[in-house]
Amino acid sequence: MINSIFEAILQILSDVSSRAQHGYDAVVLLALLVNYRKYESVNPYIVKLSIVDDEPTLDGMGMVIHHALTEYNRQYKDKEEENQGGFFSTLSSMVGSMFIADADEKLSVQTNEAILLALYEAVHLNRNFITVLAQSHPEIDMATTPATPVPASPTTPLGTTPPSLDNLMVEFIITHMMKEFPMDLYVRCVQIIHKLICYQKKCRIRMHYTWRELWSALINLLKFLLSNETILLAKHNIFQLALQVVNLFNMFITYGDTFLPTPSSYDELYYEIIRMHQVFENLYCMVLRVSTNAGQWKEPASKVTHALVNVRAIINHFNPKIESYAAVNHISQLSEDQVLEVVRSNYDTLTLKLQDGLDQFERYSEQPREAGFFKELVRSISLNVRKNVSLSTMSQDVLLKEFSLIS
Repeated sequence: MINSIFEAILQILSDVSSRAQHGYDAVVLLALLVNYRKYESVNPYIVKLSIVDDEPTLDGMGMVIHHALTEYNRQYKDKEEENQGGFFSTLSSMVGSMFIADADEKLSVQTNEAILLALYEAVHLNRNFITVLAQSHPEIDMATTPATPVPASPTTPLGTTPPSLDNLMVEFIITHMMKEFPMDLYVRCVQIIHKLICYQKKCRIRMHYTWRELWSALINLLKFLLSNETILLAKHNIFQLALQVVNLFNMFITYGDTFLPTPSSYDELYYEIIRMHQVFENLYCMVLRVSTNAGQWKEPASKVTHALVNVRAIINHFNPKIESYAAVNHISQLSEDQVLEVVRSNYDTLTLKLQDGLDQFERYSEQPREAGFFKELVRSISLNVRKNVSLSTMSQDVLLKEFSLIS
């Protein structure tokens, strides 16, 4: 750490030719240097990375990371098609397989932990890098242009627009309900959605997004928790996750008019709650049962009971009116438009309770909670790099000569 090579790494990333040859190794090296004994002493690479504002350099880093993750997705897709004959390839699967051993073994595709770490550090330390992720870079996909023509559209590295991030979270929710339930990842996933919504509420951003997909995924997650209560409670506090999911619905109920794109989106929220009312009622029965019995889950279950007050108020208010409408009009099963008509005409008589703290969240802090995870991750990456590093593509004297020319 005495002789810094930070500037040399940046120059490699900013230059097109050197980036093509050494960009991947430069990004991996930077990730390792940033993590070198960072919990024990001041790491100068952390400070330097945090203040980089040179656009070509940050763009170069983003393109290296993009290419590496695109290659992983391609390998994952090929392996999935080979194993199952189907198509499934997303970044959420990659992140999931990083933590779930059986998924990794099943597909035999080694997760690129080094590049994921590099992406994390760039986003975590350098706010300018987030701008890079949000920009369009059509040149990024030139090397992998499909043979079949597709409609031209701007490409965003790593799918980093808010709708893309929501899509990623939704896909993770619906594809990882398994026996070896990744509770920590689900908690993080729901927290990400919560923070995005808090930001939208604060800035009054009306994002055009198919919110129904999110609501449906969250309700199906609650169904999964209910169906596997006994198995999951032996390992996890499922009430923590259930509370987070219910409070997401409370965010939409309480503040949806500030960030949902249209008034009809708010109507659709109520329709979805009413349509899936049985799931919420089953959840209420379960948490009420647990909260009224002595045991370790009494308190967390009780919190879910209180959080459900407005969801249950909506169900109990509109269901009788829908049934009455059906009876008066001699309709056995109402259409969606008819249910929405009942909802719109009965908002005025609905009474909800104001719930505090819905738009507050605990800010992310790497220390001390995540320190153990990153220590193990860096150790794993270091061992893998040592095992796979190769200078066979260029002789050492040529490498040394090239690096000596870097100012």
